[in-house]
Amino acid sequence: MAVRIMLLSSMGALTLLISAISAPALAQGGSGGPDPSHRDSRGVIGIKLLEASANRRDDPRAYLYIVDHINPGTKISRRFEIENTSNSPQHISVYPGAAEIRDHKFLPTPDRDANELSSWVSVNRTELVVPPHSNVPLKATITIPESATKGERYGAIFAEATSPSVSGSARSVQMVNRVGIRIYLDVGPGGDPPSDFRIDRLTPGRTADGMPVVQATVHNTGQRALDISGKMRLSEGPGGLGAGPFPAQLGTTLEVNASAPVAVVLDERLPDGPWKVELLLESGRVHHTVTATLLFPGKPASWGIPALIDSPWPWVLITGLAATAVAILVLALRLSRRRRSRLAR
Repeated sequence: MAVRIMLLSSMGALTLLISAISAPALAQGGSGGPDPSHRDSRGVIGIKLLEASANRRDDPRAYLYIVDHINPGTKISRRFEIENTSNSPQHISVYPGAAEIRDHKFLPTPDRDANELSSWVSVNRTELVVPPHSNVPLKATITIPESATKGERYGAIFAEATSPSVSGSARSVQMVNRVGIRIYLDVGPGGDPPSDFRIDRLTPGRTADGMPVVQATVHNTGQRALDISGKMRLSEGPGGLGAGPFPAQLGTTLEVNASAPVAVVLDERLPDGPWKVELLLESGRVHHTVTATLLFPGKPASWGIPALIDSPWPWVLITGLAATAVAILVLALRLSRRRRSRLAR
């Protein structure tokens, strides 16, 4: 009996939904993945989007994934390519499938047809052989039926390569490697729903091996799913030290109304502080920056006191209250003068 082992990771390089894990015939990676000098010498299979929608030319996320809003009864198309950097030709199967956001990660569903999106997507070639060290261009078309209901669906266009079976004493084992391009498709009348998020607090800590880390709490306050990335800089540290930028962890995907922690692991040589930190987080065209002052705890596997995020709002509030007080004082003076004038008569 043949056993198929699907080797996946939930999130790989920026252009990938799933990064192929090395098997006898294939190696980890993909287009836009790790530094080529660190790739397996046997090569990789990758997939990459070649264009973004016309109204998202300023959205970096739209060049990595298919992110769109479509009215019922319309369709869009996207060009993409499959890359083979190995020394031998690779037989690739290409197909659409459903995905979901689970535990703040974008993951394929066990059932390929778990939502309607897989039936709306078609590719112009479903089976192909990619020659060694070459790219093959393909085209995907998404057609939305008139009866489609409002809401955002998740899916992917997968490219799958299967290694030759390895026979054992009782069964043969086959390794399946899969990469893909994410699809975030919102359906409904009108324009694209707004996207936004809020950063509530920054908490300093140390990992189990003593690395300083800052954890931010992020809330999706918009109406589309988000992929959070970003960076942190440190300044005004002991002796006037500064450091960074340090990248925020990748792989955090937030559904609408969801909240999640986003961590930034820093250099182990940094003193405890205090430090002024500046955190920039973004998802596509949405960017937010917060600053705070924090102090790292000394013990591994511990958390410090959450920092108060610096904000102009308290000063706005104070200014508003002052203006209100002045207005009330002026009104009181006018009323007092009128009363005196009446008494004088």
